[in-house]
Amino acid sequence: MSPLFRLILSLGTLLSVFLVGTVGYMALETEANPPFLDAAYMTAITLSTVGYQEVWELSPAGRVWTSLIILFGIAAASFSLTSMVTLFVSGEIQEARGRKRMQQSIDRMNDHVIICGFGRMGSLVMEGLKGRGVSVLVIENDRSLEEDLHGSGIPYIMGDATEEEHLEQAGLMRASALVTVLPTDSDNVFITLTAHTLNPKMQIIARAEQSSTLRKLKRAGASSVICPQIIGATRITNVLTRPNVVDFVEMASKGVDLEMDEYIINSTSRLAGVSLKKSLVREKTGATVVAIKRTDGQTLFNPDPSIVLDAGDTLIIVGPAGASEKFDQLD
Repeated sequence: MSPLFRLILSLGTLLSVFLVGTVGYMALETEANPPFLDAAYMTAITLSTVGYQEVWELSPAGRVWTSLIILFGIAAASFSLTSMVTLFVSGEIQEARGRKRMQQSIDRMNDHVIICGFGRMGSLVMEGLKGRGVSVLVIENDRSLEEDLHGSGIPYIMGDATEEEHLEQAGLMRASALVTVLPTDSDNVFITLTAHTLNPKMQIIARAEQSSTLRKLKRAGASSVICPQIIGATRITNVLTRPNVVDFVEMASKGVDLEMDEYIINSTSRLAGVSLKKSLVREKTGATVVAIKRTDGQTLFNPDPSIVLDAGDTLIIVGPAGASEKFDQLD
């Protein structure tokens, strides 16, 4: 029984003693025939033990009833006082205030990423996005993980992500993307379908435990589907057959001496309408443009220097660490 429930129960008991005591006076004191207000006042001064004079001269039955009210009243009052002290000591009020402040913070979030599930994969995704300065929110149903979530310093909701109310509570309509990495494929399919129905424009990344679930997640509205089994098998194959390529990609992803990144050309950028050669990207940033993704979805690998860059194009670049930060200087 939680401290808050105990307090509510104790206050309810005290109120019941008061009401029963009032009705008892009205039923027992037939000669005095006290009205409800006098009976209630008599019950109140009896429960409070303030020692005021009796409102009317009590009959023997009334005195016995008064004694019973005092006994039960003291017990109920003690129960209420103990429950109140326990509630404050346990910190449940502070916890409720903390949850309220967190929800207020969640209500102010925009263009954030919702992660459904804080297991091994979910926690790694959270750390990766947090390290890149992305606003993140987690929905987790396992109460044993709440301490880890609290320690991470990110907003979170303890609840079932398959329930629509928790997705809406997480600001689904304001989020830029949703990542569902629950351990069961059925839950991931259901969350994907619900999120896509509520916000068809948002990006949805879903985990598939079984390769047979890939199509279901795509049909449910997932933008991308990640299957750890397929990724693991592909990586093992590449390590055995193309170890140098794997080392290169790892080096680029860690960003130690080399990094891979993307840069989107906006409408006000001086790169818009300029050929790749005249943009002087390599000379000013040290990075090489290995691919260009057009707004129509077409991807040009190893682009020719004469290709003209357009607003909305995404440049896939490879270069020394820190090269991507220099792209902002090109504008």
